[in-house]
Amino acid sequence: MEREPLQIKNIKKVQEIPEIVPLALERKLISQPALATIDSLISESKFKRSTTESPNCQLEINGQIYTIETIEYGEHLDIGKIQKLMIDTFGREEIDSEKVLRAAIDGKTAWGGKDVAKYRVYVLKNKKGEVQSIITGGLLDLKKDGKSTDKTVFMICYVVTSKEARQEGLAKEIYISSIIGAVQEAQKQGKKLSFAAGECVFTSERFLNKIGWKRVYGQQGNNLDTKQELQYIQPALDFDEKTGKIAEDASETSKHLMIGSFESAEPIKEQVAQIVEAFYRWCNKWPREAFKSEEAYQTHLKYIDEIEKKFKKQLEFLGELTFLSLEEREISRKAGMVIHEYKDAEHDNAKKPKI
Repeated sequence: MEREPLQIKNIKKVQEIPEIVPLALERKLISQPALATIDSLISESKFKRSTTESPNCQLEINGQIYTIETIEYGEHLDIGKIQKLMIDTFGREEIDSEKVLRAAIDGKTAWGGKDVAKYRVYVLKNKKGEVQSIITGGLLDLKKDGKSTDKTVFMICYVVTSKEARQEGLAKEIYISSIIGAVQEAQKQGKKLSFAAGECVFTSERFLNKIGWKRVYGQQGNNLDTKQELQYIQPALDFDEKTGKIAEDASETSKHLMIGSFESAEPIKEQVAQIVEAFYRWCNKWPREAFKSEEAYQTHLKYIDEIEKKFKKQLEFLGELTFLSLEEREISRKAGMVIHEYKDAEHDNAKKPKI
């Protein structure tokens, strides 16, 4: 059954974006491992960035000017442009409605309650004000035994660039801004931004490798030279509010799990499990008010929990984890390593991020 979106009143005037604390000041508060990655990506960039202390900035290259802005409020006037780019890229049936998007940016669920995280949207525009690229995502707590730790992960949901602006390096620039913003948000919470991650399809891997993300593999059996990719399932995204079961037009999907680590080491098994739990908690578990009865709600939770348990069982079964980019896999295969890919995620009808 289709969700009832939160009703948003039309706002004619955009509220001012609150002042963002510069990273230079933030560095004095908590040691943020992501700062080294930010510095590295900026040093490699061909763009001149007006500031490295805020996600909101101006970019210049060969006389061309772009701006990056954080969309902080659901009534922002650019949301219509953002929605249009999403529809043009994925089709109207593949994305949430504009009302749901506006609610999510305000940190609200489709049913009006407070969401697990605020939906962050970063938009890059050319000098004409045309939206060229966007990144969306949210900062999520990593929990242990149900309690928050001092670490967070920035989950990226979409990376989209308009057709006329692809292959120009804009997606990488807006990614840098999104991580600067995530660091600042983590600072305000008194936590560290330790990882960035997402549910990905194969067409986006080359871009994600460029920003430091890799697929996750575990040792298979006693053979050190045999690796199995972790099999990640994105649970269904729509449910029957009366029964709690998957809606008729919805289904679960196989995806590649890709993670970028800002720490000095890659995540251990426990942290990978925490990252996946955070994804399911934010994206897939509906609140109690979404269902007509407690029984329907519990049916829904059981479905998500069973998928999570299967993922954790797989983690326990496999040996030591290895994180590999596409290039690293090719080199490893030439050296004699056997690598089993998660082929169910290599399907042509998957949603394909346009970067």
